[in-house]
Amino acid sequence: MSKKGLHDLLAQLKEERSGADLVDSEHQQRLDEIVESLEQQRLYPDTFDQYSTLTEQVRLLMMDFRAEHPTISAVLNSVHQVLNNFKS
Repeated sequence: MSKKGLHDLLAQLKEERSGADLVDSEHQQRLDEIVESLEQQRLYPDTFDQYSTLTEQVRLLMMDFRAEHPTISAVLNSVHQVLNNFKS
């Protein structure tokens, strides 16, 4: 996994998250948890567990955001692809 690629996606995700009007606190919490997990992954890439549920969590949240927050969904899709490439 490219550390720079993940770092850039995290920065973009944080920027989009801060600009989005996320009324649903459940979605906000799930997004915050994913961002925190990705930050840990960026700091400690060798500890990534290929069986982690992080990839699935990103995919599910991406689907939830698709209609109301397409930009966040697109960034999550990119994160999902990076994580899948890392697991291969």
